[in-house]
Amino acid sequence: MSLQPLRLPIPEDFDFPWAVRFLAARAVPSLEVVRDDEYCRVIWPAALEAQDARSRGGDPVVIGARFSPASARTGARLEVWSVPALPPKVLRAAVTRLFDLDADVAAFRGHVARDPVLGPLMRRDLLGIRLPQLLDPFECLVRAILGQQVSVAAATTMVGRLVQLLGTPVPEAGIRPGQTPRLAFPRPADLVRAGSPRLRALGLMRSKAATLLAAAEAADAGTLDLARLRRAPASEVDAALTALPGIGPWTASYVRLRAFGDRDAFPAADLGVLKALAARGVARDAVVAVAERWRPWRGYAALHLWRSLEPDA
Repeated sequence: MSLQPLRLPIPEDFDFPWAVRFLAARAVPSLEVVRDDEYCRVIWPAALEAQDARSRGGDPVVIGARFSPASARTGARLEVWSVPALPPKVLRAAVTRLFDLDADVAAFRGHVARDPVLGPLMRRDLLGIRLPQLLDPFECLVRAILGQQVSVAAATTMVGRLVQLLGTPVPEAGIRPGQTPRLAFPRPADLVRAGSPRLRALGLMRSKAATLLAAAEAADAGTLDLARLRRAPASEVDAALTALPGIGPWTASYVRLRAFGDRDAFPAADLGVLKALAARGVARDAVVAVAERWRPWRGYAALHLWRSLEPDA
């Protein structure tokens, strides 16, 4: 099939290689494909807030973005595509949110340039790393629950098992053979139907399976309206999520950060954040107070702290 991509201009300082590394470390092979210059994944149309979601019968969509570096004639850009084809406005909005392309990274860098903790990181990380977002808030909530108190690798393995067990196959028509993922992330009703015994068979402790099931039941019943929470104040999001059993401030902050694009969400208890700050002389009991200096960009501060732990940092 010959795809007709849209060409999306991107900021000159966008560090696409870092975004690829971040996504690759968390990628589920059946759900996502990550290469040096391309990222693609399966997504439910409703997660994109596509107006034509009903008309396409709710079938999963594959969306992709391929990076083209700046040339003598053009600036750097993303070639973005979807199968089946989404309206250009919807596709542009999805990819913009996926890579947080409309963030004013220069404002963040200026805000923390003289900060004794973050300033040195800004001088070293010359390009603008941005907040890679998960387009489906339910997927993000599940990933956050599975990621509680375990490594990124362990959480990604568990997510992969869940997708293999309960994911929905993508229709074959129009997909590039061998080059695109094949399963859509399970919907809340899929987890509810599976029940606790099948979820525990993934290797989950009883308590984590119970948390996962409670979140799925609330999302399926509509008592947890994730689409509405995307536009709600941070305090309301925190209250709605922490009302669920087994969900605390770290999980709520992670969902705000990666599903709702809250650039000020700060997972203060995150082990990576704590490790990075300890290396810079910030004691654990001082983390919250120190982070106050970084408002309204504490989420971006967390990204740079995670970045500082990478082997090449």
